[in-house]
Amino acid sequence: MAARHPAEFAFHGARLWAILCACLFLPHSIFAESSRYPLIEELSARDPVFLQYSDDVAASRMAMAAAKPDHPLSPGIYAYIARAGDSLLSIAARCAVPYDSIASLNRISSIKTELEGRLLMLPTLPGLYIPDFAQNALEALLLSSFDPNDPTLVSFALAGENGVRHAFHCLPGANFDGTVRTFFLVPGIRFPLPESRVTSTFGMRKNPVTGNLVFHNGIDLAAPRGTPVFACAAGAVRKTGYDPIYGNFVILSHDGNRESLYGHLESIKIELHDKIKSGTILGTVGSTGQSTGPHLHFEIHENGIPKDPAGLLRGY
Repeated sequence: MAARHPAEFAFHGARLWAILCACLFLPHSIFAESSRYPLIEELSARDPVFLQYSDDVAASRMAMAAAKPDHPLSPGIYAYIARAGDSLLSIAARCAVPYDSIASLNRISSIKTELEGRLLMLPTLPGLYIPDFAQNALEALLLSSFDPNDPTLVSFALAGENGVRHAFHCLPGANFDGTVRTFFLVPGIRFPLPESRVTSTFGMRKNPVTGNLVFHNGIDLAAPRGTPVFACAAGAVRKTGYDPIYGNFVILSHDGNRESLYGHLESIKIELHDKIKSGTILGTVGSTGQSTGPHLHFEIHENGIPKDPAGLLRGY
């Protein structure tokens, strides 16, 4: 075997030294989480750890092209702290990995998510990273079409804070489908349920319980009892409790003097004054209060005035 040139040893030594020393300069709050993975300081050829990451991505792509069902692929994970000016798209372009991969692994539910200062896990294997349990609407959509018997599936655990390990399943080479991509890329108010059918629209109607003609301030969305209910936009929990009409309910306040209301819930999974991200699970569909069956009563108010949610919702 041919001897290596001393410069080659020096170059690889620099890579190793960078990987070993990177953790010394991490903020204490994220040290435990990131120290398990090589830390990329800069998404540039000047960073030897980034060069190693790029080599690993290229190797993963070659392995994907040659992979057989009985030879599962193995995702590698690197860490990177996003800088000012970084966006999901710019990071994905520098890493030569689809933004779908980075977003799904880091549980980012919107292209508008602020990344500066955030510790990101960068996968070497392009694909979709699907968790065991959904924390937002995007993940619920991913899980709804997830096939646990897919022969290409790669399951692994991602190390998190305080020693917690998060189970993920990677579908090598997969990307967001059209529905998921729309939810991810298009800003605005998102649909509060993974799927449903409209049983009552906004406006005048005959109350199904009393038979009286009244104005319906929202829309009713029928769904099975226990279906997760998602926040339609980021905000804060202004009020939660029980009402004889709405049953168990949650009211969120949003930017622009806008509020959203979720009624007839079976359970409530958030607390008063919690800060909420778009797609956060607020509770589950039920039939509490004045209700004829499991459904979500959903309202949107702007400056205290009820607005037709159908004109604001994505995916309606």
